[in-house]
Amino acid sequence: MLRPLRNFARNVSRNLRRKLRRAPAPPTPKAPGPPRVEYSYTVFWTKQVRAWDGPRRAAVAEALRPVLAQPGFEGNDYARRYRVAGLDEKAHAGASLLALDKVLRAFMEPPA
Repeated sequence: MLRPLRNFARNVSRNLRRKLRRAPAPPTPKAPGPPRVEYSYTVFWTKQVRAWDGPRRAAVAEALRPVLAQPGFEGNDYARRYRVAGLDEKAHAGASLLALDKVLRAFMEPPA
């Protein structure tokens, strides 16, 4: 029962001392920036592609090329408009497929 009163008194005295010393208030946290969609998609696809063998990576990369090259392809962040044969049954956002392409190219490049 005394602990809450002691904490209250301690907080009041700290706040009062800070105001009397005219110390600046603690900084307010920054507003969150725009979502880092490309980063998130890249991390997701890296985890997926690591589990695939070489032939699966090559097959998905081959099936992905026509989807990325089709007229009207948009690298949108969230609208799931595109399907890739052999990848899965789901539709994917354009930015997700661009990240997948980047990850596949990185995995297929010979190490330097």
